[in-house]
Amino acid sequence: MTATNKGLQRFYEYRDRIAGLIKTMQESPEPNPLLIRFFTLINEQDKRVIDCLENHKPLIMSHYGNAGEIFAAMDIECYGPEDNLFVHQQFTKDMEESDNSPFPQDMCALTKLVAWGCLTNIIPTPTMIVAMLQPCDALSAVQEAVQNMEGWKDIPTFAPDPTYGRDKSDYVYFAGELKRMIAFLEHHTGRKMDYGKLRDVVEETNRQYEAWAEYNELRRAVPCPHNSFIGGKLGWIMTQHMKAGQAEVTEIMKMLAFDAEQKVKAKQGPLPKEKIRVMWADMIPTWADPIAAWLEQERGANVVMDFQSATPYERIDTSTEESMLLGLARRTMSEIPMIRAARGKVDYMIEDLTRLVKDYKCDCVIFPGHTGHKDQSASIGFMKEACRELNVPLLSLAADNFDPRTAPLDVMKRQIGEFFDAHELGK
Repeated sequence: MTATNKGLQRFYEYRDRIAGLIKTMQESPEPNPLLIRFFTLINEQDKRVIDCLENHKPLIMSHYGNAGEIFAAMDIECYGPEDNLFVHQQFTKDMEESDNSPFPQDMCALTKLVAWGCLTNIIPTPTMIVAMLQPCDALSAVQEAVQNMEGWKDIPTFAPDPTYGRDKSDYVYFAGELKRMIAFLEHHTGRKMDYGKLRDVVEETNRQYEAWAEYNELRRAVPCPHNSFIGGKLGWIMTQHMKAGQAEVTEIMKMLAFDAEQKVKAKQGPLPKEKIRVMWADMIPTWADPIAAWLEQERGANVVMDFQSATPYERIDTSTEESMLLGLARRTMSEIPMIRAARGKVDYMIEDLTRLVKDYKCDCVIFPGHTGHKDQSASIGFMKEACRELNVPLLSLAADNFDPRTAPLDVMKRQIGEFFDAHELGK
């Protein structure tokens, strides 16, 4: 079995499992139309990847945050090597098996799992790779490892080169990198960039981010209209891990905002009495659901906002080719979650933390201390100082956002519970 075919077999499993989930939801006594549409998008994306693999169509492997609007405008299908590994994590032993890989055990579980997936060929080999050199050193190391693996080393690869700053000159430079990426894609696919189609795609993603921002504003209400992490999980996956510019994504985000608006008008929320409003200062972990359920049921707490949800996307000017590329450069380098917090000065993270605590009337901040975010962990002192000025307590944990074994749920419950009690939160 070839490397591509082995990865293809995994995609058959992903497709069939999600299709079964959709059927179960449709047949339930109270089907959730929003979630059915969300998982249908995931299923359709898997089917498109399978079609590319079966029929030898151009296929890009690319992490999130590489200006996917360009891929969509050129009608080139793309998949993220980490996406399905984590969507289907509870149904596999991938995490445990990756422990036997030659990669360091103390590295971020996401990067380790991706490298292991390429090494064992459960991730299908694409026709091209657009590498990820930000936000962390681990992703660069994984890319270097993959490019030296048998079956992967000869795949054409483009690595956009980000600068460190966030001035206009930095965005102008990276817009040039996006032009180089377009030339790379044109060379290896024979397809030409259609800037009219790019305009259509970017205008649709503009509408998606506007709907997401509207939803985020509604979460400022007391009580918060929805459960912890909801908007960030849906919005993040649909805008960064699916084909860019799909009108269906916009509709789902509008549905979410409309439901939240009705609950705000009725002064309703998931908690009969909201006792603690939490700001989660990092990405949403894969184990978010069980910790959110415990926070709500046992402590009356709701994570009303997090770094994954609250990235302040700006509207991209679509009037010219140059303005679109400049806007995509800005979005890629300074607006996308994790990239925004991990690159550049600590000031950016502190500014976001301060803004969110104030805007969402948060009672405390929880920083999960993700293994792969050692750069952010180095900023704990600055975060503590900011929280002192805001008069809100900060809890810093030691966990892995993708591997729940690093900090078992019962340990985290104890730590968070003791933190709440020590600061008399919820009393």
